[in-house]
Amino acid sequence: MDAGTSATAGSIHALHVDDDEAFGDLASTYLERVESRLDVTAVSTTTDALAHLAEHDVDCVVSDYDMPEMDGIEFLEVVREDYPELPFVLFTGKGSEEVASDAISAGVTDYLQKESSTEQYTVLANRVQNAVEKRRSERALDERNRRLETLVSNLPGMVYRCRNEPDWPMEYVGGECEQLTGYTAAALEGDDVVWGEEIIHPDDREAMWTAVQDAIDDREPFEVTYRIETRDGNRKHVWERGRGIYDAAGDLRGIEGFITDITQQRERQHRLERDYERLEALFENSPDMVNIHDADGVVVDVNERICEELGYAAHELVGRSVWDVDTTTDRESVMAMEAGMEHGGLRRFEAEFERADGSTFPVEVHLTELEVDGERQFLAISRDISEREAREAELRRLKRQYETVFENAQDGLFLLEVVEDGDDVEFVYRQLNRAHEEMSGLSADDIVGKTEHEAFHSALGDQTVSHHRQCYERREPVEFEEVFEFPAGDVVVSGTISPVVVDGEVTHLVGVTRDVTEFKERERALRRERDKLDKFADILSHDLRNPLNVAEGNLELAREQYDSDRLETVASAHERMRTLIDDVLALARQGRTATDLDDVALDAAAERAWATVETETATLVADSALTVRADEGRLGQLLENLFRNSVEHSKNSADDCVTVRVGDLDDGFYVEDDGSGVPAGDRERVFEYGYSTNDRGTGIGLSIVAELVDAHGWEIEVTDGEDGGARFEITGVETAA
Repeated sequence: MDAGTSATAGSIHALHVDDDEAFGDLASTYLERVESRLDVTAVSTTTDALAHLAEHDVDCVVSDYDMPEMDGIEFLEVVREDYPELPFVLFTGKGSEEVASDAISAGVTDYLQKESSTEQYTVLANRVQNAVEKRRSERALDERNRRLETLVSNLPGMVYRCRNEPDWPMEYVGGECEQLTGYTAAALEGDDVVWGEEIIHPDDREAMWTAVQDAIDDREPFEVTYRIETRDGNRKHVWERGRGIYDAAGDLRGIEGFITDITQQRERQHRLERDYERLEALFENSPDMVNIHDADGVVVDVNERICEELGYAAHELVGRSVWDVDTTTDRESVMAMEAGMEHGGLRRFEAEFERADGSTFPVEVHLTELEVDGERQFLAISRDISEREAREAELRRLKRQYETVFENAQDGLFLLEVVEDGDDVEFVYRQLNRAHEEMSGLSADDIVGKTEHEAFHSALGDQTVSHHRQCYERREPVEFEEVFEFPAGDVVVSGTISPVVVDGEVTHLVGVTRDVTEFKERERALRRERDKLDKFADILSHDLRNPLNVAEGNLELAREQYDSDRLETVASAHERMRTLIDDVLALARQGRTATDLDDVALDAAAERAWATVETETATLVADSALTVRADEGRLGQLLENLFRNSVEHSKNSADDCVTVRVGDLDDGFYVEDDGSGVPAGDRERVFEYGYSTNDRGTGIGLSIVAELVDAHGWEIEVTDGEDGGARFEITGVETAA
């Protein structure tokens, strides 16, 4: 047992050793009577005493000197070997200076000589009590100092004592001073480094001084946070707690306190605050509906979005059951699901919410389990999926339409999947329509799931792979027109292969093909007919122009010999014939389709066309900003014929100084004049071959205009001009990007 520590707080367990048992019992009785805290055990031999010390907690030993086994001094020396701090009082009847001297040398705590009166027991009780209390105080002080040293050495910071001056001169520094500041305790205690001048950040010195002085004035502890600059130039945030130290007269003698580094805590706090602010902002500003409810389904918090969607104020939802809102989900199943969820687990399900006005809407709910202050709660994030369901319904409708179009399209359609195998790539047929089956003579069962070479013979496989690989590598549509040797026969196929790109990768190829065999045959036939027509036009030009040239030459000779109005009539007839020949040739040589399209500035084209027409006194105003997609030569012919029409018809008006204007429309352009215009009854026929409202006209010019408009895929309409003349509006015109 640990001698010297009483088992009962406040009590004193004394061991009395005396070879006179009667005296020992008497002394024990008196001691316990004099001091109630004393609990005295009496033994008559030193052997019994040592055994008792080994088995019991003893606060003090009281021993006689003259004993048979060993005297009191020898007994003291034995006790000191195992219990060096245990109080030991020598209570003996043999008193001498020699015994007293030996006892003191052996480390006796106190020495008292036996007397005949009973008052000696009061003195002995006091001596025992004082010895024990002194020892207990010493042990307590030692323990306190030990704990304090342990505390200081393990504190995450430094302790100090300083004078209450603005520079805070340090008198004592302990703990992790060097780890905190980079300076040793000796440097701070020796004023080599001044805390207030060299360590505290300049911007924090005044506020820190003021806070400490306010606390000292109120005789209260202070707590301050401020920045320090360490020896290596780093900046730290520190927290300090301290208080003033006063003497017996109440005068301030200094300040003692503790300083620790809170840089990381402060940074963590700032991060937590920022994270909290972000989470709070996310909670409040989320586009989704958010509620937090407890294990019983009672709502404890909601965001603004759910209030807006449901038509309730926040205080109307908090405290209500989620089942007041979710009217379709089975309550028992959801609560069972929640009960089985682990912390951080996630569940998703669909439900239907009811608004305050009774209307309902579908939602998708994401549910996760939280733990708030030891209580299970659930975070429910819900999203209105009305639009998604509508989109899904629309996608299903579009899918049905797509399948209908795909299956019933007149063009041959097919879908290829791109299958990558290392550096190699293959194209596998996944779908083709009925038109493709009819064109190729191969059914979907023959092709779907196979590559080109698996589906076709070698040559045809090479031919198709070439187009597919070209589209895959270029990542852009590839057009082709070739003869394919299908089982159904040789077919001229015109087609386009287009890539399907998902997340930057070509995943599929889509093919659109058309059997143009008959079209090519008709095209060749038309080309033969066009060649014949060109030969006819050449013959017509030669056989008609030569006689006309002879007639015009003889007319000039006749004018030199005769002066007759009839000659002017002949000249007009010749001019009409020449115009008629030019128009017939233009009509004969004009193709039905414009294929050589370029970006053409309309105002520049109008200026060029105007320069080729005998405009006499007419004026052109080209007020257009359009650049159109057109065959530049044919567009020029179109404008020339419209300009010529305006000029020719203005000659019948009282004022033949006509103005022709070219301007823009929303989907095309117009050409108008301020001449006599076209009567409403004639507007349907002006584009007919041979029809003219002017006796001098051939009736071919506007029919050529109609042909040129049709060749471009445009439309033309005649109406009144702004100034009363004729206005030709050409629409359906493609403009340059």
